Amino acid sequence: MAHTSEKALNALLAQALEWRHPRWKVNAEQSGVLAGQLGRAPDIVITPSGGEAGSPVLIETEYEPAGTVDSDACARLGSALARSGYVVEHVVALRMPTRLADVSPADLPDEIAKAEFGYRLISARGEAEPVRFPPEGWIQGTVDDLAGFCERIALNEHLLDSAVALLEETITMAASGLRTALIPHREAVLELIAETLHQVEDHQTVCMGVAIIANALLFQTSIAGSCHTLSDGSEYIVPSPKEGNSRADVREAWGEVLKINYWPIFAIASEVLADIPHAEAMHMIGLLTRATSQLAKYGVTSTGDMAGQMFGKLIADRKFLATFYTLPSSAHLLAELAAARLDIDYADPDDVASLRVADLACGTGTLLTAAYQRIMARVRRAGSNDEDMHPKMMEQSMVGADIMPAAVHLTATLLSSAYPASTFDDTKIFLMPYGKAGDKAEPSIGSLEMLSEAFNRPMELGAQDRSSIGGTGAHKVDSVLDHQSADLVIMNPPFTRATGQEARAVGVPVPAFAGFGTSKNDQRSMSDRLTKLTRRIPRACGHGNAGLASYFLDLAHIKVKPGGTIAFVLPFTVTIGTSWAKARKLLINNYRNITIVAIADSGSTDRAFSSDTGMAEVLVVATRRHADDSFDNNDVLFVNLYERPADPIKAVEQARRINLTASKTSDSKKAGSIDIGETQIGNFIWADIQDVGCAGITQIDLAACARSLIDGKLSLPRLSDIDFALVELGELGGRGPYHMDINGWQADKETPRGPFDLEKITTGKSTAYPILWEHTAQNETNIVVVPDHEGVIRPGLKDKALRIWDSASRLHLNRDFRLNSQPLAACFTDTPCIGGHAWPTYKLHDANWDRIMVLWANTTLGLISFWWVGSLQQHGRARLAISRLSELMTLDPRALTDSQLTMADEIFDRFRSTEFLPANEAWHDDSRRKLDEAMFVDLLGFDRDQIMPSLAILRDQWCREPSVHGGKPTRPQN
Repeated sequence: MAHTSEKALNALLAQALEWRHPRWKVNAEQSGVLAGQLGRAPDIVITPSGGEAGSPVLIETEYEPAGTVDSDACARLGSALARSGYVVEHVVALRMPTRLADVSPADLPDEIAKAEFGYRLISARGEAEPVRFPPEGWIQGTVDDLAGFCERIALNEHLLDSAVALLEETITMAASGLRTALIPHREAVLELIAETLHQVEDHQTVCMGVAIIANALLFQTSIAGSCHTLSDGSEYIVPSPKEGNSRADVREAWGEVLKINYWPIFAIASEVLADIPHAEAMHMIGLLTRATSQLAKYGVTSTGDMAGQMFGKLIADRKFLATFYTLPSSAHLLAELAAARLDIDYADPDDVASLRVADLACGTGTLLTAAYQRIMARVRRAGSNDEDMHPKMMEQSMVGADIMPAAVHLTATLLSSAYPASTFDDTKIFLMPYGKAGDKAEPSIGSLEMLSEAFNRPMELGAQDRSSIGGTGAHKVDSVLDHQSADLVIMNPPFTRATGQEARAVGVPVPAFAGFGTSKNDQRSMSDRLTKLTRRIPRACGHGNAGLASYFLDLAHIKVKPGGTIAFVLPFTVTIGTSWAKARKLLINNYRNITIVAIADSGSTDRAFSSDTGMAEVLVVATRRHADDSFDNNDVLFVNLYERPADPIKAVEQARRINLTASKTSDSKKAGSIDIGETQIGNFIWADIQDVGCAGITQIDLAACARSLIDGKLSLPRLSDIDFALVELGELGGRGPYHMDINGWQADKETPRGPFDLEKITTGKSTAYPILWEHTAQNETNIVVVPDHEGVIRPGLKDKALRIWDSASRLHLNRDFRLNSQPLAACFTDTPCIGGHAWPTYKLHDANWDRIMVLWANTTLGLISFWWVGSLQQHGRARLAISRLSELMTLDPRALTDSQLTMADEIFDRFRSTEFLPANEAWHDDSRRKLDEAMFVDLLGFDRDQIMPSLAILRDQWCREPSVHGGKPTRPQN
């Protein structure tokens, strides 16, 4: 039996890794690598190309159980490489399966390719203690997975951070100088830059203009020295930017580069530069050229992450266009989830080039670039040269569109900079028409114009000015992307709503179309244009209250082919919002393998996959069905991460684990943890898409309890499931009026929508039409509350007022339940009244049920029922659209005996003056515990010794949910 030494196996593993990346040099057991440690040879060293930006990766190996490999790896940290002086900050510790030692040498290469290795990343900077990923245990993966892991850590983050800081500082300095320069017609110059960029003139816009020029100079540096044959047969060598270059010199050089192509990168930069007066342009070019020269020394002139981070901070019009920057870690998570579904032969260049990958709201290009990186990583793993594939991918495969010139510029830059010396004839990165253009009858609405298959009018950057910069004339575009042609549509679309409170808040009629300074009339016309286009779409899911993102989901559905994948960043409300109901129906009826990823953390920012949105988001990935696909299993995979991935390294590993969960658990296991090594990073739940409470939850036992209530059962910790008389509230009565129907006005503010004006109730005054309108914390600590307003009938509207009064009831539900500050899910008024915005009325068929409904709603299970179906867009708060109140699960009073109903009244009287703590403090609220005991033991007859400990566990679990406590310190402490 053969016995292969670790050294021999390291040599073969090094060969296997080198085969998996055409630009790697991989050595095993090579002495002299570490400065001052000539006798200490690292087991494996991967040296990527790309200068210092691509840092060597050290791997320390050992056969299982590998008792010392962790300490060996830690010992390498802080060492300096002999050739470059680079200080080692990351080492991979690798456990090799012992069975490989007994494989014959001839079979070892094949067995290495099939083997599962255990590995972890150990990192430290300076004197810091080593940090391990995963903290406990080992990642399990093949040599392909190991190569991908090493590829992601082969980036000198310290230099990258320094480069970003330098470039941002230089851009800010240049922009500030331009805004304060004593030049004639300065304001006109700034307005001209803003007009070129389609943005409002402000400091941020000027920063963007300068950043585009800097980015073009940076990209010119990366391709400097490359020789190209132009269309006239002459050869052109791209020059390096020089500090003494004039504006004319730079634009002339860029004009020549445009004959090669790189149009989205250099055309808009040339236009912006042309807007700046000669002297100021010279000063700026000198400032930026010095910075790009320094960046070239860093070796990061072709590192896309740098430009992406920079533009994410500078991008303008963030409110109206909602162009929030997708974090790199989030982009890699979503891209890996999606790329794993692509069904192609990565070893076949033609098959790869046939891909169509689109982001039709490409913004900073982060998502499209991440998707490209995940695809090309697979090309490398298949043994192909990804750089050779680059021209065809740029010309045919990668499709981007946006309404912002800066976004198109950046997207093309990021994609191109992966292989800057590899030229191509054209790109499919388009600037989309937006707003009114000249005398054209109808305005354009950007990428959403592609809802029409007839659309073929993308704008090409610089087309109107090509002659002045040496261009070759505009080419005709037949189509940006044909219907049902995309293999993958990946987007983080704008979320802005076309209607509703945003319009009132910002004082514009249609915020969704208020970018670029469009007039109010144009905004309305653009909204009408969207309505016109969506009317032609069967079963469209776009909805004004859901926002533009819902219309982009329609667009993706139209463009993706059967078998293709959509991958979206969407607001958390897609899981629950009534305005998103058609979107959920679109997904479940037309897609399979649906995965929804949420973040179960405290605070809206920590639950977002984008930068600066201030709102919770989810990732949605789904594969479009073929006509003959089975509908046997419509379950959705809900994944809840316990925190947002910190970097692309962790993000891709999380995506791998999620994809493995999706492939292995749907039939065998309906819920469980998701682990990397022995570290739990989240959980998964297979459920119906209507089980919206599964999104953003940390404890799957709690989900099992909440879901069981819908099936009329109790599934409590430590107890067998119990049949239970539960019913949807809608079977017992109907909701009262929407608050706008009580006191609202029509949009024109001339005709009242509601029949009442509201006045505060004063002490001692008799009230004909009492109304419970708002939350008043000090008056809402026990289940009986007092109306706070009276309705005064508006002239001529008495009949309408009487119809509203007919809905008056003593039962009122907390439509906007602040779980971490309010105690009550429902309340009771001693006399019937109208329920308003905060406390809509619910009128039951039998008024004798009012008391028991209030009691049930404020038990632990009643709180959980409300939380389960509520919108958890904001943590610590459960909101319900008034139309969904009828979906609440409640105790069925029809199943109770007369004696039980009498006892319920007695319990109500006992608790009517009892003070409750906020709902999130139910874990230590003695009043809540006593109410549970009265309802489940005294009224329903459960065994006290069994039911009460289970309910105590449940209260504690629920109060630990981030969506319940919202980060408040009143939550249970470990």
